Amino acid sequence: MSIRNKIMGALLLVLSFFAVASLYQYERMKHSNQRLGLVNDLFMPFARQVAQIQSHLQTLSDDMRRFYFSPQAQQENPVLSRMARDLYPFVIQKKLAKAAELLAAHQDKEAGAEDLINRIRRIQSQFDEFMKSSDKTAFEKSLEDIRGGLMALSKRAEDECQTITRSVQKEAKESLIASFFLAAAVLLLGGAALGLSYRVLNPLPELIARLKKISNGDLDQTIKVDANTQDEISVLAREYNRMLSALKERDKQIQHQQKELVKSERLAAVGELSAEVVHEIRNPLNSISLNIDWLENELNTATQDVKETLSAVSKEIGRLNEITERHLVRARVGVENTKMTPVHELINEIVSFDKGANDRIEIKTELWPEELFVRGDRTRLKQAFVNVVKNAKEAMPRGGVLEVRTELKNNTARIMFKDSGCGMSSSVRKKSFTPFFTTKSQGTGIGLSLTKQVVEELNGAIECESEVGKGTSFLFQFPV
Repeated sequence: MSIRNKIMGALLLVLSFFAVASLYQYERMKHSNQRLGLVNDLFMPFARQVAQIQSHLQTLSDDMRRFYFSPQAQQENPVLSRMARDLYPFVIQKKLAKAAELLAAHQDKEAGAEDLINRIRRIQSQFDEFMKSSDKTAFEKSLEDIRGGLMALSKRAEDECQTITRSVQKEAKESLIASFFLAAAVLLLGGAALGLSYRVLNPLPELIARLKKISNGDLDQTIKVDANTQDEISVLAREYNRMLSALKERDKQIQHQQKELVKSERLAAVGELSAEVVHEIRNPLNSISLNIDWLENELNTATQDVKETLSAVSKEIGRLNEITERHLVRARVGVENTKMTPVHELINEIVSFDKGANDRIEIKTELWPEELFVRGDRTRLKQAFVNVVKNAKEAMPRGGVLEVRTELKNNTARIMFKDSGCGMSSSVRKKSFTPFFTTKSQGTGIGLSLTKQVVEELNGAIECESEVGKGTSFLFQFPV
């Protein structure tokens, strides 16, 4: 039998026993209340009616002796004689009829009510004969019969009240004893159900404790299970042991894989660090190279030594660029997002530095009337903007226009770089932020990937729109 069925069966047994006991007590109390109801509703009112009849009969008999059977003539007081003959008999007959009605109303509840009704009817007949008595002897005999009948009725009502009261007291005592034994039985059954629940559920705390140890890394937590038991806890314990064996096996595999992974991560970490250093060096080298080219164009009248020096520097920078191109790999570094960087100041710095480097590219700026600030590291944000500007210039080898616009919209700083270069196809645009993806013969595919990384580190977003032959635009959005 399953644990659920055992516990539910025990609870149902307790509840059923309690229900039967409660029903038994209810029926006993109901019977007692019915018997007490007969006392209050039948026998006590009936006894009062009989007592009143006896009182009226006594008064009537006294008056009749005085006015009809005394030495004095009844004509001496005709008014009192009429009351004795008419009023008291009417009242007595009314009381007898009311007593009979009272018994008839409870005839279905009291088995002896029919006998009492017959006795009242007999008394009514005797009373009629009593009222017709013409001599004192018949009068006294009828009066004695009526009194005897009324006393019997009164005694019967009193006996019934006492009998019912003693019966109810006895039933109350028996109910108290029965309630005690029933309560004891319910407690015993409840204790048995509790013991059963404790016995079948006792392994659960141990199982929970072992699971906590497993979560802390201790896998030597096997539970001993009786092979013959088939309840849910035993099945759970067996499945737990199977799971533990599988976890141990997987733990061995994971440890072996971790060792191999650590080796790979060490190599990757070295590569990422070198990629970060190389990429950070590459951007300044490009700017230096552009400015040296501009100096060579400007210093046409310089001495031969100066020209040779600038040419040598340019060659060395070119060699460094070749080295960085060969060793560049992707990297990821953290960003400090606590500083506020002025966007317009940064854009003007980039534009001023690049002016004159390429006369064929015109840079137009349309900045928001007020300075915009972005929370993030200035160097990292400048790196992202420089990467986009560099890509824009490379997309316009024959010259063109690079537009830089800023605006504040919905508490968001929006910076757009739009060039008039060759543009990109839809498939190329979708892969533009993919690491190491590039369409340039000498490109690394790291610039835009790193730019997106920087923007996301600054809690911003970047979007790219491009069309072949119409140019490309990059939209930066940062929360203000």
